[in-house]
Amino acid sequence: MSGSNGADSSSAGFVQYHFRHAIGGFFEFPTANARKILPPHLHPVEPHHGQSVLSVMAFDFHASMVGEYGELILSVLVMPRVEPGGVLPRSAFYPFLLGTTTKASRDHAIERWHLPHFMENIDLSFDAREDEIRIAAAHGGSPIIDMRITDYDWEQVSHRYQCFMHDAHGSYMSTIVMDAAFSENEEERGGITIHKHAFTSAIDRDGVDTTPFRELWMRDGLQTFHPLETLASAAV
Repeated sequence: MSGSNGADSSSAGFVQYHFRHAIGGFFEFPTANARKILPPHLHPVEPHHGQSVLSVMAFDFHASMVGEYGELILSVLVMPRVEPGGVLPRSAFYPFLLGTTTKASRDHAIERWHLPHFMENIDLSFDAREDEIRIAAAHGGSPIIDMRITDYDWEQVSHRYQCFMHDAHGSYMSTIVMDAAFSENEEERGGITIHKHAFTSAIDRDGVDTTPFRELWMRDGLQTFHPLETLASAAV
């Protein structure tokens, strides 16, 4: 979310965030659960009938316009929005809850990106090893999520994603570009423990497949948010 000097990258509304690590696991969970989370105008992606995709991502940001912080994101994968002749994103996400380690980063993301947040600071640790990385998220001494992601081959990439937001004022979308060293696999070596906590209350924990069908890990990267678009026609 920042340039190296902690400022907006341009006056056109592009905002950049530098990270040490960004990790994610894609887990199957019931579509009935996904539909309870999503606003009516968004539709979940189903890898199998009746099963949608829960995305759990964690970022270790080291430079941004609001300083250094960690971020935990719970999302549902949704169908992308593509204009005729437009570029198809790699994936599209609807983040339904984020947690951050600082108030400044939380206030920034709520005001600028309309993203829903857990309204207290969380603790988020990263333990990176040669071939795997583990995160542990907690709040007030109570665990939220523990996740392990493994690596595969590494390559330098520039990937495009879509992020959808929805609040009482309307519906929005931003294109996000991730430039980083990237590893992805479907080896099913990772895992997750989702603890009973207010942070995870929207998830039917018993319905989540705790082995990710896809794991990703990005290192030493740059996340660029494009200017926010208002989706007037999608606002309920």
